[in-house]
Amino acid sequence: MKKSIQTIAATINATPEDTWTIIGAVDGVDKWLAPITACRVDGDKRYCSTDEGSFEEDILQVSHENRLLRYAIPEQHMIPVQNILGQMNVLEAPGGKAIVTWTWEFDVEEDKEQEAKEMLAMVGNLGISGIESLLSASAN
Repeated sequence: MKKSIQTIAATINATPEDTWTIIGAVDGVDKWLAPITACRVDGDKRYCSTDEGSFEEDILQVSHENRLLRYAIPEQHMIPVQNILGQMNVLEAPGGKAIVTWTWEFDVEEDKEQEAKEMLAMVGNLGISGIESLLSASAN
């Protein structure tokens, strides 16, 4: 096993404040990330379900001031990695738009690293697009 990192970032057509409202709520991931079919928060734990099973996340930090969410997923079944430390951050882009940055640190077998990075990037881009779509739908 080796440590690896994957980061994606995207500018979306929403304000940083509105974008953070979605991410900083911690709950409701099932509204913007398609593989998640149900999500609930109890204290500092987030419980997520998919069609293939469920997993738990430890909420490590929610900083509304810095628009930063940090979480850990010790075990999950969808991506060939272990010990995920995830971080989502919302920054201000020119024109009042939001930049969403999503980073994962994880343990992975060397021969699975590229596949894992591609899967995380796909999930991350899907999630960021989902946040933008959710915000767009609520504005109409």
